[in-house]
Amino acid sequence: MLIRSIIYYFVFTINLVLFCLICLPLFVLPQRIGLKLLKIWAKSSQDILLYICKIDFEVRGAKNIANHKVLIASKHQSTWETINYLHILEDPIMILKKELILIPFFGLYALKFGNIAIKRSSGSKALKELIQKTKKTKNNKRPIIIFPEGTRQKPSNPKDYKRGVFALYKNLNIPCVPVALNSGVYWPKNKLKKIPGRIIIEFLDPIDPGLSSSIFMSELENRIENATNKLITESKTSD
Repeated sequence: MLIRSIIYYFVFTINLVLFCLICLPLFVLPQRIGLKLLKIWAKSSQDILLYICKIDFEVRGAKNIANHKVLIASKHQSTWETINYLHILEDPIMILKKELILIPFFGLYALKFGNIAIKRSSGSKALKELIQKTKKTKNNKRPIIIFPEGTRQKPSNPKDYKRGVFALYKNLNIPCVPVALNSGVYWPKNKLKKIPGRIIIEFLDPIDPGLSSSIFMSELENRIENATNKLITESKTSD
């Protein structure tokens, strides 16, 4: 599978570059048109992954991401979810590390499509900026995605939830949908080789607004970790 993985990255890069070049006119077109094309790119990237590396995916709990404003608090194990959320969800707003904006083309498109970049090292200042920017999106129905652990975690790593997710939950006053997944089993962190199989992403029951910090964080962590562990166990028994 190593050779297939190398081929995948080669084809994926060509597809990304072509998209970036062909879609340069998007910068003068309405955002809604760009979002539709971005969805096509993300879906084509998954098609490439399936064809070359034999990695398929399954969505569970789709009823929990109905067409209304929600905060998506997702487990983060690989690059897979950052790409595939773009076509699984309806025009999501993703909270990104500010360093990603410096990537040629990608950074420009990320901002054009309404994503929010923060400098995590700025601490409370970054959190205040994040809250201000997300509040400005409250009148649209685009879901907001945050990775509560801040960075990718291997399936075997202990949980490491940051409290920034509670700040958003409290200030936006909208339901929070926890998300469990097993992408790290098939797309391992910091490894070139991809493993054939089926990635499962599960949208869990929403957490209604109004909970205290301790109750919310406990509920969020328990739901995501318990469901993620089940998915990882399921992937091992099905392989």
